[in-house]
Amino acid sequence: MRWIDSSRSLLITGLADVWSAARGRTERGGEGIGLVLMVVSAASFALMAAFAKKLLPDTPIQAVVLSRGILMSAIFAAAARWQGVPLLGNRPWFLVGRGLLGYAALSCYFWSVQHLPLGDAVLLQYSHPVFVAAIAPLLLGEPTRRGQWWLILAALAGVALVVRPSGEVRFDALVGVLGSMMSGLAYIAVRGLSRTEHPMTILLWFPLATVPFSLVATIAAGSAAVPRSGREIAGHLLVTASALVGQIALTRGLSLAGAAKATAVTLTGPVFGLAYGYLFFGTLPQGPSLAGTAVVLIALALLSRRRGEAAFSGSGGGAPDRDA
Repeated sequence: MRWIDSSRSLLITGLADVWSAARGRTERGGEGIGLVLMVVSAASFALMAAFAKKLLPDTPIQAVVLSRGILMSAIFAAAARWQGVPLLGNRPWFLVGRGLLGYAALSCYFWSVQHLPLGDAVLLQYSHPVFVAAIAPLLLGEPTRRGQWWLILAALAGVALVVRPSGEVRFDALVGVLGSMMSGLAYIAVRGLSRTEHPMTILLWFPLATVPFSLVATIAAGSAAVPRSGREIAGHLLVTASALVGQIALTRGLSLAGAAKATAVTLTGPVFGLAYGYLFFGTLPQGPSLAGTAVVLIALALLSRRRGEAAFSGSGGGAPDRDA
């Protein structure tokens, strides 16, 4: 099938790029491979959305959130125990709150992925730094830079073009914007938690907090939530695997390349979203959506340069979850 061949080609290309960058690591001090890893991370998270849309189009959203939450919680818990990292952390209720924000963001994201062109859904999710830049000065008292608010307004104007490309507001796009806002709040919470919690503890509590509510919703969905074919089972596994690869590449890439420059590189995520949308589904967003995408990406790139490493690391010391 075409989408399988495309995925295989992307994987081979990504591995070749990582290998090439690794060979030159000594000359570049690790920054080159860090930036390559950030591109791999962006490609992986966009691929997660493509797998969800392609293989699980009729699966209840909460069933996808549940399978991802259980599998990633088990992996992160095992990694935390192996590293000797405390599972409960110093502020468990704050960790739960961050996890619930991530749960809301992820639920909205998967909803938008199922109902919007893939490129639009991925772009709306990647617009969360706009909300971080707008909210962080209010909640954290961070100083603002010259021209920052104009860039925020420009990015929001680009988002508006994606939300209503034909002049009518799309409800599914509003859900995507809500998910992006929740992601922004989750990132701000991560930056607060990073002062007292180990990064692995923060990573664990995001998928863990998604399990209880998604479990209840999945049970309520009944038989519709049960995988009915090998294709759907593969979909659940590939969604989790691509998210895990993306998170590992993101964490390692940030440590090698530095958050400010690396975050600008992850803006390739919406580009991968557009590419996967065309390769897997033969779709492209409407002209206004493409214009909005360009405006958002330019504004975000300029914001990442102006605000610097602290504002866009999403963690203040650890690594954020890219998809929430």
